[in-house]
Amino acid sequence: MCFVVGEASALSGQGNPPSSPAQQDSLLLEGIVLEGDSPVDSATAILHRVGPGGTGEVDVVAVGPGGEFRFLLPTVPADAAEGDVYFASVEYDGVLYFGRAITAAEHLDSVYVVQVFQAQEVPPEGVSLPLEVRNLFLEFTGEEWVATDAFIIDNQSARTLVAQENGVVWSYPLPPGATQPELGEGDLPPNTVTFEGGRVRVNAPLPPGGRLLMIRYRLENLSSTIPAPGRTESFELMIREPAPPLRVEGLEFLGVVPLGPGNPYRRYVGSEMMDVTLILVETEEEGPLPLEWLGLLATVMLVGGGFLAYARPRRRVVAGVGLGREALILEVARIDDVLAEASEPDARSEILERREALLALLRTGD
Repeated sequence: MCFVVGEASALSGQGNPPSSPAQQDSLLLEGIVLEGDSPVDSATAILHRVGPGGTGEVDVVAVGPGGEFRFLLPTVPADAAEGDVYFASVEYDGVLYFGRAITAAEHLDSVYVVQVFQAQEVPPEGVSLPLEVRNLFLEFTGEEWVATDAFIIDNQSARTLVAQENGVVWSYPLPPGATQPELGEGDLPPNTVTFEGGRVRVNAPLPPGGRLLMIRYRLENLSSTIPAPGRTESFELMIREPAPPLRVEGLEFLGVVPLGPGNPYRRYVGSEMMDVTLILVETEEEGPLPLEWLGLLATVMLVGGGFLAYARPRRRVVAGVGLGREALILEVARIDDVLAEASEPDARSEILERREALLALLRTGD
C-alpha cells in the first residue's frame, strides 16, 4: 500500500471518482490531526468506507507538516441502506484513532478533526481507574440470574494508556460465583477484552475520557456480594420484578421504576463510592412494595452514529446517569439477545440499525 502526501485518489476497484472539478471539490475531505491544540506532522491517515460501494480501506496518506490531510471520496456519502458512509483513522504513537462518520455531503464543508494523544505504557497488571458510571441490571430467567453490567471507565490523564506485551491496561473483579462471562456492546473491540481468574481484563488502549464496557454473566443466587473497588462516582443497581424480598447493603433503595411496558425494576443507587463491597441478602420479610413509582418516557431517535474503535475520541459522559440512560443500556442488552436469534437479512438490518442508534445516544449522553 502506497503512502501519498497531499490529495488522495481512490484505489482501483473502490468506485468511480467524480470527473468534473466542481464534483471533486464537493467531495473533498480536508482534515487535520491535532494533539491538544497543536497539529501533528508525523502520522498516517486512512480513509475507510462502509456500504454497498465497498467496505474497507479506500486510501492512505501521510499527513502534511501542519497536520493536514486530504481525501477525495469516490462517491457521495449517504446515511441510508443504499449509501456509503466514510470515516478516517489516524495511527499515532502506536495507537489507531478514529474520527466521526461522514454520512452526508454537507459534512465535508468543515475541517475534519482527528484528536490524538501521546501514549503511556502502564505496568503489566494494569492501573486502577475510576468509574464514572456503573449500571448493573439483574433479571431472573427461571433458573438463574442474568447480570448486565455496564461501566464507564474514566481515564482522567492527558495520555492514552496502553498495555505492555501480554499485559493489560485495566482489570476489574467479577462477583464471586459469576459464570459464563461474555462481552456485550460498547466502545472496546471484542479481541481486547478477556475473562480470567474471576476478573474482566482490558488490553485496549484507553484514551483520555470515558469508554463504555458492557459485560454479561450469570449468578446462581440473588444473594451475593458485588465488589466495587476504587472510586465509583455513580452506581445504580436495577433488579427486575418479580424478585424475592431483598436487603442491599451499600446502596439506597429509591423505589420501583418501569423500564418499558411491563418491566418494573427495583432501583438502588449510590454516589461517590470508594472501595466498597455491596452485599445482597434475601430476607423473609413480606409486605407491599413502595407505592411510589417514578415515571419514565424514553423516546429513541435515530441519530448519527460513530464507529467502535481502539481509541475513538468522544465526548465524556456526564456523571449522574438518569433513567433514560438506564433504559438505553437495558434496551441494547435485549437487542443483542434478539439479534443472536434473527436469521433474515432484512430483520437483522433493522435490529442493527436500532442498536447503532441506541449506542450513539449512549456515547453522546443525549
